[in-house]
Amino acid sequence: MKKLIILLCLFIATAHAEEWFEMPNQAGGKMLLLTGKCTGKNGGSFVISTTSTGDTLNGCWYFFANMIHIIWEDGSRSSFNPSSFKYINLNERRQ
Repeated sequence: MKKLIILLCLFIATAHAEEWFEMPNQAGGKMLLLTGKCTGKNGGSFVISTTSTGDTLNGCWYFFANMIHIIWEDGSRSSFNPSSFKYINLNERRQ
């Protein structure tokens, strides 16, 4: 899984929104690691966390020291094991 995340990071510039990593979250929704780049001083790539009620929290994620690190829009930070995420590729499902 770690190698897959590293490869995804290398191809962020050419990737489309039809592929991402996801995992269930404690709010009854999903956390989605997207390939689009964040803007601003923190850099990283977009992350969206959804809830079962439809609320969302946005942030930027980074892969560093074998962990996924997230800086959320409210300034809080989280870290996750990469193996917690599942790779989703809609292009593979369409074939």
